[in-house]
Amino acid sequence: MSSDIIIIGASRGPGRQLFDQLKLTGRPVVGIARKQRGLVVSASAKFVTCDASNSQALAALIGQGNTLVNTSRPEFLTNLLKHKPSVARLVTLGSTRVFTRFPDQKCKNLNAMKQAISTQNIPTTILHPTMIYGSEGLNNIERIVKVARLSPLIPLPASGNALIQPVHVNDVVACIIACLEKTDTIGQTLIVAGRSPITYRELVETCIEFTGSRCRVVSLPYFMLSIIGMLTKIIPGIPSISQNEIRRLLEDKAFDVVKLEQLLGIRPLSVREGLRQLLT
Repeated sequence: MSSDIIIIGASRGPGRQLFDQLKLTGRPVVGIARKQRGLVVSASAKFVTCDASNSQALAALIGQGNTLVNTSRPEFLTNLLKHKPSVARLVTLGSTRVFTRFPDQKCKNLNAMKQAISTQNIPTTILHPTMIYGSEGLNNIERIVKVARLSPLIPLPASGNALIQPVHVNDVVACIIACLEKTDTIGQTLIVAGRSPITYRELVETCIEFTGSRCRVVSLPYFMLSIIGMLTKIIPGIPSISQNEIRRLLEDKAFDVVKLEQLLGIRPLSVREGLRQLLT
């Protein structure tokens, strides 16, 4: 596998998009995932089945002197780094969840990944995307669309005025590729977000608009949404929402993306542009 770009999590989401784009360029790439999920290989693009939770097997597959891109869960990379793999370059996805006011297990795993990277002598770039949409297996927007088609109302706390800044999967992949090509991104931690923030209400109403639904957004007190969230766990056919997700509906998630343009040369899509591409 000498001089390969190895992608952990290559069968879905950003990893799959990255694999397909690198395949088109003819660059040697190896995709790793638990299931292939119809991923098409070529002479230059290989696929290896491996459960990334098996860090010892994963370390053996990666070999020496290769470039590693992690698009899977942070704890997989943390455990892999315990084996001190001989990696020439590392680009990894994290998440802006690391900045939340309501830390959960994923937040702890992201911080553990950061700490594990700091103990290694590997040229690394960390990319923290916001909510990613636009690819199979990413279900946040899909959940909104499904509810809009099933229900006449979508409730949000505080009138849905908290800010959110989703990013299209194509922009995430473009950032990964730019980092692989630009050595001045080594040692950087970059936030990857859509062009500008919008409110949750605007996000949901844009999804409703582009799907032609007659659903409406209504404001409900937090305690009522909490009860609804519990009910989604027991009513079949309705997309579920966790209590942590409901809490984060009250939290602004707005970020400056000037650095993406200045350092990577990437101007991300606005949320409206991205949703139009996805839903129309």
